Amino acid sequence: MKHRWKGTLLALAVGATLAFGAACASDEETTTATPAAGGGSAAVAATAAATEDPRADWPEKFVLGFFGGDDAEAVLERQQPFIDYLTAELGVEIEAFTGTSYGAVIEAMRADRVDAMVVGPFSYVLAVQEADAEALAIYTSCSSSVEVCTYNPNAKPFYQSVIITKKGNGIETIEDLRGQSYAFVDPASTSGHLAPKTLLIKRGLDPDAEMKTVFAGSHPTAALAVYNGTTTGGGTNEGNLQRLAKEGQIQVCLWSDGEISQPRTEEEIRSTFEACPDGNIAILGVTDPIPSTPFAIRSELPQSFKDAVKAALLAMKDDAELVKTARYWYQDPSGDLGLEHLDHFFNSLRDIAKLLDLDLKSME
Repeated sequence: MKHRWKGTLLALAVGATLAFGAACASDEETTTATPAAGGGSAAVAATAAATEDPRADWPEKFVLGFFGGDDAEAVLERQQPFIDYLTAELGVEIEAFTGTSYGAVIEAMRADRVDAMVVGPFSYVLAVQEADAEALAIYTSCSSSVEVCTYNPNAKPFYQSVIITKKGNGIETIEDLRGQSYAFVDPASTSGHLAPKTLLIKRGLDPDAEMKTVFAGSHPTAALAVYNGTTTGGGTNEGNLQRLAKEGQIQVCLWSDGEISQPRTEEEIRSTFEACPDGNIAILGVTDPIPSTPFAIRSELPQSFKDAVKAALLAMKDDAELVKTARYWYQDPSGDLGLEHLDHFFNSLRDIAKLLDLDLKSME
């Protein structure tokens, strides 16, 4: 069942009156043009263009869709600062919609009941197919290790999964995991299942046939299964390992520069593994970057409105108080990555879907 929430969201009145100087010209001035030369028609056209409201075709109400999870009210409470910000920037009424699944939000967009959505990256790929969604910007957040969130221009709009083992258990390479027990997170988890499974396959392993795989149910549980020796290997994201180490639940050998979500060479991965003391979680491999969640909008909305929404998203970083409260901002990495369209940023996920023969609808 979908949940629609309206309580605290009101439109900001757009009270400015446009000055239409051209339309206030005197009768004498408007009759000075020579009709035979077409000047009268040109003057009328110029006047119409000058008086046209650039917001005339904007939606009166802008509906944002979110995945409600187990607590839709908590999701909306977390998103309230962002919603208030967009309301002020756009000057239109904003309504928040929550669905009990990603699929529910996508279906709402397909039926034109949701104008934009913030869903997972694989769900976005499906939304492009099913609801003609268009990515405007990519969600970028502060690491959990950062107490006071501020805009970081070096933060990446993607994250990475890692394949891990416990150093000293006899496993030295990914290939050594053949025949061993291995903890994935959840069948629908990108960083806890789909991305690490893809890396295993690329390294020549068939996890379904050559490994004793289990689904641990959550990222912390998967990492702890490896740390406690319940399984020989596992897959999770770097941020999960960083959080567990900060909480004192595990000892892990992360990168010497202290950064996550940074591409790593095979030489760097190997040297970090070899320097890792026995008994610590050690990294055997790093997946390709996984795009972070996009802000996606119905592509058929007016271009001027989409441009205004994107401008507001990209300007979030300049609102220090909002970034501190929301702990995220948006960016468009297209230029830095040499992408013609932001949608191309998600082609790696389409490659995963093709390699694993995924039915994206079954993942909603």
